[in-house]
Order: sequence, then structure tokens, then C-alpha cells
Amino acid sequence: MTQNTVDVPPLGAVRVFWIAARYGNFKRAATELGVTPTAVSSQIKSLEAHLGCPLFERHAQSVVLNEAGQQFSEACEAVFARLDRAVQDARQTANRSSITVGVGALIGSQWLSRRLFSFWQRFPETGLHLQYSPGGVEFSDGQTDMMLAWGDGDWPGLTSEPLLRFPTSPVISPTLIAESVRPLKPADLLRLPLLHWKDQVDWLEWFDAHGVETGDHLPGVIIDDSSVLLRAVLSGQGVSLGLLPLIEVELQSGQLIRPFDNDFAPSRSYHLVYPSDAIEQPQLKAFRDWIVQEAGQNG
Repeated sequence: MTQNTVDVPPLGAVRVFWIAARYGNFKRAATELGVTPTAVSSQIKSLEAHLGCPLFERHAQSVVLNEAGQQFSEACEAVFARLDRAVQDARQTANRSSITVGVGALIGSQWLSRRLFSFWQRFPETGLHLQYSPGGVEFSDGQTDMMLAWGDGDWPGLTSEPLLRFPTSPVISPTLIAESVRPLKPADLLRLPLLHWKDQVDWLEWFDAHGVETGDHLPGVIIDDSSVLLRAVLSGQGVSLGLLPLIEVELQSGQLIRPFDNDFAPSRSYHLVYPSDAIEQPQLKAFRDWIVQEAGQNG
């Protein structure tokens, strides 16, 4: 059986050429490489023979890339840059002793933080960095490995696994109730300041499920940060939809009350989100398996 092969020139000669091209001088390239100028010239001649064309215009005191040499040099630049990144990634993977997980304030403080001892028991040699991430799903910083994110699971180019689905309910501060008429039916909430988390989707779903016409748009303030949203509700600034398991303390203490008893299941939930290749790293797969198990047991 025949196999297709790639006509790859000797990597050592390519590296010599790339350095010589950067300096435009065989002697300076030889100094960096720790070899003689003759050795540099010999390597480049062997590369030119392999390619079947000259790469330099040779002058008495210097060498200058010709058109073919310029194109090949640009290709080498891209290849060695990618190779350098691959080497760094490989070293980081091999030496990895910690992982970074992006998490919002409320899910981090009221759910994940209560399970950290369990993680330590399972993986005492692995450091866990919880990175505060109140905004959207973002991995461009090169530091974040995984995220706990609220949404519908549709993050193009990323893997997302449903993790936690919490019931919600309108919650309000007694302070605001004292200053306003207590809402007796769902439509009465439209007379109060509405506070939205990230967007209006959850409130629109809630009103629709309770037969309240909204025209697909609601007034109110949109707040990205769940901790800021909670503080606003506690201080009587408006009514929000609360994720019930995450605000048990506030409800039991009477800092927040529920004007209606029935729970509501929103279409969105918390997901574990990560680049598709992250799961190939043993530490990240271990964290993924651990948190999925925790969610199954306690979610």
C-alpha cells in the first residue's frame, strides 16, 4: 500500500535559513547558532538544492533574500511561531499543577465554594483557581480553562454540558413591599421596578408562563453581575427572579420574600463550558468528572 508523503526539507537546515534570513548575514547567524559561517552556508546550499532554487542574492559583504527566499522566510516565521506555541503548551500541560475555572459570584459563593473540600480530598496535588467572571463566556485570555456559565448551552465553537437547573421565583425585599402595594397576581409585578439578570429572557418567560402580556419587552434595569443584582434586590431597588437554592439564607431570614408560592423552571441553566480540546488534559477531565458528579448528587 502506498502512502502520500510530504516533501519536507531538513528541519535543521530550515532553522539555519530562518536565522540567516532574520539577520541578512551568515556570520551573525553562525554566531547565534554557535557554528562557523561555512557551516551556515553549507546548510543553506543544501536547502536550496532540496527546493531547487536559490533563496539569497549573495554579495561580497552581505546576503539579501530574493523573492523565493522572502516567501519561504514568511512561511518559516509562521511555522516556527506555531511550533513555539505548541512547545509552550506541551510544557504547560506536562507541568500543570493547577486549573482555572471562571465562575460568577452567586454560583461561586453559594454552590461551588461549599464543595471545595470535596475537590481537595479527591485531588490534593491539583490547585484550583476560581476566577471571578461576571460577564460572558470568554477564553481568549489563554488562562481560563473552564467556566460555569448561565445560558441555553449554545456557545459556538465550545463544548457545553448541562450542569445545574434551578427553580426560580420572583423575590422582593420587605422594604419595597412596605413602600408599595403588595402584588396579588403576576401582572401586578409590572407596577414594580423589574431587575433583570444579563437580559430580559427569564422575566419574559416567567410572564408568558403566567399569561401576562408583555409585548416581548419589559422595563427595568439589566445587571450582568449576580452579586450586584442580589444587593439591589435586598436594598429594595426592585423585584427579580431568584435562583431559589442560591438564596436560601436570604429567604429563611426574611431579608427576601416570595410574593407567589409557585416555582418556575426557566429554559436556561448552568453549564460547564470549555474548549473542545481541554478535556484531553487529565487535570481538566478530572475536574469535569468531579463537578458533574457533584451536580448530580447535590444539584
